[in-house]
Amino acid sequence: MKMPRFSVRSRIAAAAVAAALAGGATLAAAGPASASTSVPVTIQCTVIIGPFTGTWTASGGISDSGTLVQPVDFRVGQGRVVHLMRVMTGSKGTITLVEDNLIGTPVGHWAVIAGTGAYAELHGDGTSSGVVVNGVVTDTLTGTVHYD
Repeated sequence: MKMPRFSVRSRIAAAAVAAALAGGATLAAAGPASASTSVPVTIQCTVIIGPFTGTWTASGGISDSGTLVQPVDFRVGQGRVVHLMRVMTGSKGTITLVEDNLIGTPVGHWAVIAGTGAYAELHGDGTSSGVVVNGVVTDTLTGTVHYD
């Protein structure tokens, strides 16, 4: 049986179609980029009331430490919830988070809202617990973080 003959142009077109299909299959198998897996994190903060400055150290999903500022522009909202923001600067970048605490209870909630440097794609949240002794707040944040 005689095999059909294809022109050079037909063979090039067939090769291009095959390559495109193979490339599409590779892209389909790869799927969209996804966020990293969430990992536990613990952040210890010490804030001096008055200047609202202090230090922080983190372990787990974040391994860094440094200084922090807590702008005095915190608000007491409905239900006696204190809403505050912290800007924490470490050797790898800056993490900005918000924290909501109910007055009279030692437990609250925190969430990362922004980051720079190594923390530009950081997301996370969790619970906070703290105590105030002699004008110094010692706050422990626990939760999970991931990077997009």
